Amino acid sequence: MHFDEWHSRLHRTCGHYYGVPGRGRHDIDGHFKAVRFHGLDMANVACDLDLIERSPDGIRRDENEHIFLFAQLSGRSLVEQQGQQDIVEAGEFYLLDSTKVAQIRYQRRTSHFLSVHLPRGTFLLEADNKLAIGRTLRSGHPMNAAMRALFTKGEGKWRNAWHRERDPSYLFDLVRIAFTPEQDAMDAARMSSRENRFALAVSVMERNLTNPQLSLNWLARKIGISERQLQRDFLDNGTSFIQLLRKKRLVLATELLSLHRPAESTVNITDVAMRSGFNDISNFNRSFKGRYGCSPSQYAREHA
Repeated sequence: MHFDEWHSRLHRTCGHYYGVPGRGRHDIDGHFKAVRFHGLDMANVACDLDLIERSPDGIRRDENEHIFLFAQLSGRSLVEQQGQQDIVEAGEFYLLDSTKVAQIRYQRRTSHFLSVHLPRGTFLLEADNKLAIGRTLRSGHPMNAAMRALFTKGEGKWRNAWHRERDPSYLFDLVRIAFTPEQDAMDAARMSSRENRFALAVSVMERNLTNPQLSLNWLARKIGISERQLQRDFLDNGTSFIQLLRKKRLVLATELLSLHRPAESTVNITDVAMRSGFNDISNFNRSFKGRYGCSPSQYAREHA
């Protein structure tokens, strides 16, 4: 397959990830197919590139945020994200965060995997404990067999799965269980740097977007630092608590609108607003149009 065509499909399906084929190479041993799985986009990918990378520029250019569930079918993927390196072998699974810089290395060896695109806000919202994002679910893990059983062989069956079960709730629940560590302790070392503190604050925020208690003071107490220190951490990252909270809630709203099933009923905008953490429907409509240039109802029609 010509690399340019493969790369174009990567961008259309996964966003601004960048493949590096190796010097002088124009053709690769692989394919790229976009299918549907449990109501979500899934990429069926094979390649023998040097690597695929996610850069800060790519992150800024993509409006949508995802957690990519990798299911390695054959070969291997060498993944580096947030300073952690891991090898994903055939029969193993991995969660990749689209909001983080990453590199996936193949060293010109053919690798075949599936990538299910989990809407980030929706998926993280009900994750009570810290998920092992950026870690491999090994073949010997107790949940590995259940995860493998979720995937059937062949594109035709994946297409049938889309017709049988559009609701992704079961998939979300299974992945959350599989990737939740047995113990979830906040390591004091993670609080030693400003970058780690901010990452933890954002993580806790994302899991509490609909919590009526969520405020700067509540969040600071939750992670064990002063409100003033947390406010400085937000400002040092070019945002504020209110700005980031509004953005995260609006992204969650777009995911809920995209998952709406138009054949069943008309989308309930008030319900979407409440499920996204907005208590004022007027504020929700105004904020949504200001960010996306259209009403929530119009967005639902265009993305259902």
